[in-house]
Amino acid sequence: MKLSNWILRVSLIAMVILSFIFTSLIWRNPSRQERRDTSNVQVTTENDPNVKKLEGTVYLPNQVYYTHGGQKQLLMEANANMGRQVRQAMANWRMTKIKTVGKISLTNYDNYLQQDDSLQLIYQDVMSFKQFELWFFNKQPNLKVSDFHFNRILLNLETGANRLTFINDATRTVYEAKLTNVTTGQLENLIKGRSIKAFPIEEKRLNGNEIAFFTQPIKLQPYAYLMDQQSANYYVSLLMPSKTASNVDAREIGDSMLYTAGSTRRMTADSTTGDIEFENYAATFPNNGLANFFHATFKGLSALQMTNLSSMRYFQYDPSRGSIIYKTYAQGFPIFNADQKGDVAVRYTQTSEQINFSNTNLTVPIPTNQPAQTLPATATVLNQLAAAGYRTSQITDILIGYQWTGSSNDQQVVDLQPTYYVEIKGEYRDYQSWVNHSNAPSASAASKTTTPSNDTAGSSSDSGASQ
Repeated sequence: MKLSNWILRVSLIAMVILSFIFTSLIWRNPSRQERRDTSNVQVTTENDPNVKKLEGTVYLPNQVYYTHGGQKQLLMEANANMGRQVRQAMANWRMTKIKTVGKISLTNYDNYLQQDDSLQLIYQDVMSFKQFELWFFNKQPNLKVSDFHFNRILLNLETGANRLTFINDATRTVYEAKLTNVTTGQLENLIKGRSIKAFPIEEKRLNGNEIAFFTQPIKLQPYAYLMDQQSANYYVSLLMPSKTASNVDAREIGDSMLYTAGSTRRMTADSTTGDIEFENYAATFPNNGLANFFHATFKGLSALQMTNLSSMRYFQYDPSRGSIIYKTYAQGFPIFNADQKGDVAVRYTQTSEQINFSNTNLTVPIPTNQPAQTLPATATVLNQLAAAGYRTSQITDILIGYQWTGSSNDQQVVDLQPTYYVEIKGEYRDYQSWVNHSNAPSASAASKTTTPSNDTAGSSSDSGASQ
């Protein structure tokens, strides 16, 4: 064979090898990988009726209390949502006239909270009436009312359930709505069935907040959940607009990846913690009241297409930062995690929309043989905090939640352990961490915000309702 033929064959082989090398480098390039992934993911739009329907679920009341014979109880049922069950029992009821009772005295306020044979629906933080009415009663077009803000709804069954009372605990402002088409049989059967295993509580005012004190030790079942983890590319494909998906740039900065689409959208993903921050500089601040603000932030939440969206609940509103925090709930209690897994914080500034979330979330519960755990009475927790040097004036909230811990058996399984969470200076931690003066990171996204107040509600004033 001629030398020239050998040279030609060697050259061809070398060119093929180089081709494989360059192809491999191109496909391993982060920005190239980003463009490939984002172009192949089908994005569900905000018009998806299933997503819209879930907005009503996310904004359900967090807790349901029932008072009878001078005893107030927290109603709950394993693997059920009490707020949804109450809404279903009241689905055909209608509100007619709304009137403003006004700010009441502390004595009258206590009388409202202690009414016998009353059902109370409690929000963790302030709620807009227009947002509540839109989803709880499917919006009644003939009901003319200015928006107002509350965090407690009271229904007195003893008087025939002919009105709903809306109360803002922070301001002691009361509003009343007349009810029609009321049938209480389904609701009374629901209460009767749930009150058998309900937890006795006593509400006490702690630094301006009404806190549910469990008057005796209670037992709660630990839970285990399967974990869902998505790549940063998945969220890029959802949050970056389709017309610029092919122009998404990716850059590695330390332990984080920075993705940008033009000058209006950027996303930072921390590969160590799984924290993700998305910023949209093309968004505008949702003006005209708290109801619009709630709706806008829910659109940000639903854009993530989380598999556990039906388990998310509105948890906290911070008017000073223009943000709302949504938390994952299990068995009617919020889930806390040191890395804010399971939390979504949506914030609006004058220049952008910001969404902070994690690439790791929970999906479905799985069976567990763990025995029920006993939690002390709330007064016992306060005594332990006092013995550790904390003043009552420092504590702004005490609630029961589930602590998200890793499982030693399976990395895809998360253990949820019930415990008390205490808020001090805007930061939630499990009470044992406070007692032990642990320097562990905060167990709630709320630690990044100031403590919200029910007294204020964004740009919309707390105006009285029309007659």
